[in-house]
Amino acid sequence: MLMKKKYFAVALAVLMLALCAGCGSKDVAPADQQVAEAEVTGKVWFVHSLAGRDVAGDEHLTLEFLPDGTVKGSGGCNTFTGTYSLDGSTLQFGPFASTRKSCGPAMDEQEFTYLSFLNRVVGVKVDGDEMDLSMEGFFKTLKFSASEPGGLFW
Repeated sequence: MLMKKKYFAVALAVLMLALCAGCGSKDVAPADQQVAEAEVTGKVWFVHSLAGRDVAGDEHLTLEFLPDGTVKGSGGCNTFTGTYSLDGSTLQFGPFASTRKSCGPAMDEQEFTYLSFLNRVVGVKVDGDEMDLSMEGFFKTLKFSASEPGGLFW
């Protein structure tokens, strides 16, 4: 009988530990703001894929974060500029202004998709020279590299 009480007490203790393990906060510690800004600024980011779609054409889709809170880039046909707000891993873009020339249906559609996706961005993750931008309502991300397409990793 004493042995059953010991096993019961041990089983109860294990169960309590298992239940308490899930009680901690799920919040992630905020990233240092200066580190977050240093990770994205000072590089020209080249689009590798648009939510799982390969980038078509010879012209590069780019994004460049400037320290003053502005962003500029190329949609492959037109250039654009706008603002961004970075808070740790949370990223949002303000309105964009863009040149308006046409480069044909395929390039125009790709550029429209790129700029539309940028307007849905809610988060950023940088790992060295690789950057993923997550979008509201999308499982797949926008993938960027700080190395120009056609290099070793493309």
